Amino acid sequence: MESLLAQQHVVTEGGGSTALSIFALVGMIIPLIVLAYVCWIFWKAKKRDDAEERRANAWRNAHSS
Repeated sequence: MESLLAQQHVVTEGGGSTALSIFALVGMIIPLIVLAYVCWIFWKAKKRDDAEERRANAWRNAHSS
């Protein structure tokens, strides 16, 4: 029984390392994707505000007739 448990310990050690590596990789990639999405949302909002400000400034500088 002891040899069976010892053998299983050796088998799971390599698989656990791979699983831990994949978990760490996913743990690094997902926050980067979330950060990129949040930055994209703020970039779109800034772009929209800049376009709105340009439209308002165009009317302020127009000649009154």
